[in-house]
Amino acid sequence: AAEPCPEPTIVPSYYTTSDAVISSESVFVVEISLACKNGAQVSPCGVAVGGGLRGPPVSHRHLFLQNVVLYADVNGKQFPVTRGQDVGRYQVSWSLEHRNAQSGTYEVKFFDEESYSALRKAQRNNEDVSRIRPLFTVNVDHRVSWGG
Repeated sequence: AAEPCPEPTIVPSYYTTSDAVISSESVFVVEISLACKNGAQVSPCGVAVGGGLRGPPVSHRHLFLQNVVLYADVNGKQFPVTRGQDVGRYQVSWSLEHRNAQSGTYEVKFFDEESYSALRKAQRNNEDVSRIRPLFTVNVDHRVSWGG
């Protein structure tokens, strides 16, 4: 399986709904751009731009960011993360009933395949999941407005 570059650099953005009049649920959407810390660009074919056939061998950890499989965890519940059309773009979304969508900061932990597997194993074995380090975390601020 492809592996993301070490110490990933992310550019997050997010959106949450907050008006209880419009729908019965609050919707959360987090989008991220994922890039290598060293600035290496990754082309859709999975070869680092600039190295080419004449350049030095390309480390596997810099290959094919488009194929990195990510999972998100929000308050102990996991969600698949979808890939965008552009290389390195990802999105996760979820919804909660308004009564369960409290105002505050939601910590969204992102895991690659390896760390997600370790997280699921720890959950199955009732082990301490806090010892499983996410690849990165995005904090989402949600404010409830009870329009009524």
